[in-house]
Amino acid sequence: MASKKPAAVAPSSSPRKKKATSNFAAEIVAIESLRPHPRNYREHPEDQIAHLVESLKTFGIYRNVVVARDGTILAGHGVVKAAKQAKLARIPVIRLNVSPEDPAALKLLVGDNEVEHLGDRDDRLLSELLKEIQKDGPGGLLGTGFDEKMLAAFLMVTRPQSEIADFDAAAAWAGMPEYNAGEQRFSYLVVSFRNEAGVRDFCKKLGFKDAPKRATWWPPEPRNDLKSVRFEG
Repeated sequence: MASKKPAAVAPSSSPRKKKATSNFAAEIVAIESLRPHPRNYREHPEDQIAHLVESLKTFGIYRNVVVARDGTILAGHGVVKAAKQAKLARIPVIRLNVSPEDPAALKLLVGDNEVEHLGDRDDRLLSELLKEIQKDGPGGLLGTGFDEKMLAAFLMVTRPQSEIADFDAAAAWAGMPEYNAGEQRFSYLVVSFRNEAGVRDFCKKLGFKDAPKRATWWPPEPRNDLKSVRFEG
């Protein structure tokens, strides 16, 4: 009795998508050979770059910089900008075999900028980490994306009053306009600047000794030392 032949399997009719790359090994390139994507819509202000520069000095480059085949940056614009400011001549990158305007390249560009915003964070755990890091001394927070004023404000809006040893001593932030919930104000003015030089020039004309980082009163009111804010636990 003749054995049955196995049925032939028809080839798939759907074409496979061409992979952008089959090898994710990093290559070291001259930083001057890279250029920002002309359609990158996310800016990296100087205060953010300062944190990135500190991180590069401490840990080196630990996040992938991804580029198109011609060296156009798809992910890692801030890292490259910080590396240039840190005077690095060469930098590791992952090069994808796509053009900068390829739909896959644009998808990566947007995804790198936006997907991280979908994550949730535990503010209490974050504040505990930041408080521990702050113990290293002045400037200890540089590289985390926070500074002392930001941490004080963050703790004030995420912790109950029972955990703050001297709540009134936080008037440097609680006394500022955006922290005075329900207080009557005559009016307020929002001013935007293109760079730090514009901020300094504006504040000099108004008579400020130090540029306010978030908001201020006019005429100026004294602000307490943020180091007097103490937190339990």
